[in-house]
Order: sequence, then C-alpha cells, then structure tokens
Amino acid sequence: MTDNDKFAIAARLYVQLRRKSNRAIDTVWMVQSNEYAREVLRIARAQSDNDLQQLANHFEALMGPAAAPSASASAPVSASKYVGSLR
Repeated sequence: MTDNDKFAIAARLYVQLRRKSNRAIDTVWMVQSNEYAREVLRIARAQSDNDLQQLANHFEALMGPAAAPSASASAPVSASKYVGSLR
C-alpha cells in the first residue's frame, strides 16, 4: 500500500478522534513515523469506539509487519514522549 492510503486512513482517524475525544493528531507525521502512529493507534483504541477500532486496525494493517514494535521498546517511554505533544 502507498502512503496515500495511510494518509487517507490517518485523516479519518483525525476526524473521529477530534469528535470523540477532542484530540488533534498530525496526520503527515503519522504516515512518516511508525512510533508516532503506534501511539495514535493506542489512543484511538482506548476510546472504546467501533469506528475508531476499525480505523486503527486498518491503519495498522497498512503499516505492515515491519512496523511492529521491537521487543526492546517499552510503552511508557513512547507514551511519555508523545503524550505531551498530542493534543
């Protein structure tokens, strides 16, 4: 899949997250950074909304297996790095 496909899903995630939790995300950065994308997907899944769950699953599928977090990566480090920058 292309970055255009990921950007389209990221834009839909932006709209849904803005409506459901009043959060704004950077869609371009989400396409460019797998670490940022994983954090946005974590936030989307925490909303307990079926639309957000489906969009998160679709985006993650577009990321592919190479984007899976490494065993050495820890969630608290990622969360603390991006929580302040996500609105």
